[in-house]
Amino acid sequence: MLDVLAARRAEGTCPSNRRDPYRVALAVEGGGSRATYSSGMVLALEELGLAECFDDIYGSSAGALAGSWLVGAQAAHCCAGWYRPGLMERVTRPGRGLRGQPVVDVEYLINTVGEEIVPFDWHQVLDAEVPLHPIATDVETGEAVDLADTIVDKESLQLALRASAAVPLLAGLPVEIDGRRYVDAAVAEPIPFHTALHQGATHVLVLRTRRADQTAIDATRLEKALVSRLGAVNVPGLVHVIGNRLENRRADDSRLAHATASPAEEGPHLFEVRPPAGADTINPLETDPDVLRRGIETGQAALREALDLDEDQRSTA
Repeated sequence: MLDVLAARRAEGTCPSNRRDPYRVALAVEGGGSRATYSSGMVLALEELGLAECFDDIYGSSAGALAGSWLVGAQAAHCCAGWYRPGLMERVTRPGRGLRGQPVVDVEYLINTVGEEIVPFDWHQVLDAEVPLHPIATDVETGEAVDLADTIVDKESLQLALRASAAVPLLAGLPVEIDGRRYVDAAVAEPIPFHTALHQGATHVLVLRTRRADQTAIDATRLEKALVSRLGAVNVPGLVHVIGNRLENRRADDSRLAHATASPAEEGPHLFEVRPPAGADTINPLETDPDVLRRGIETGQAALREALDLDEDQRSTA
């Protein structure tokens, strides 16, 4: 993985003029405010001149939003929004749940923040050579779905990102696209490397948001009870996938750790970057700007250390 990225950066190639036969993907994990870690890693990739070394960028939930920043060459500008005073306190407000309103206002984050407060050039994503693949969970089937084919303009791009981050119960109703209802990618595929491999990736760099010393956690009893209660009519596909979440997450952790520690001679090649042991345990609903800024900075440092680029290499990025 690292050899291929280094060679592509040195050659200055992009998807239209590759000199190697590989298909290299980036997979970005979400996790609410915990995604400050993967956002910082995305920022480091942009700083190191590696954005166009990927053929596809996949993102789950907040990871899809961070992926869009890299595709649109605006990661530095957008990452600063995480710790802008008052911003995340407006996006995430637990008290709204008591009034039947979304605890996490994803629509405000994407459609208002992305337009007015931390303006994002959405057309740079639409025009980029490296395609963005926001992953979401289909409510009826419980399966992970790549929404890339639904993106045709700014409005559909924003809708796909909202669907990818529509956390069940916390972010309001599912998001409907082309007659299908979707919720947060983290329900079916929190770490979107499976979709990347299924679509032909030979190498996948995986940006994680849980430390290596953090164990996978199961759905809470409340989540299971509410999904089960709603399931028969409203969210039939979520019941099964919620029940298997812990088993699936443990399997992902094991596969990625083994692949990173003992790279296979033949593909697919997987390499994960995780926050270091001892880093903050960031709650998905965290809003403290100081904590969120540390998450960004820790993610930057973790990515740079994992790729092991020296100062001379950085200066040529």
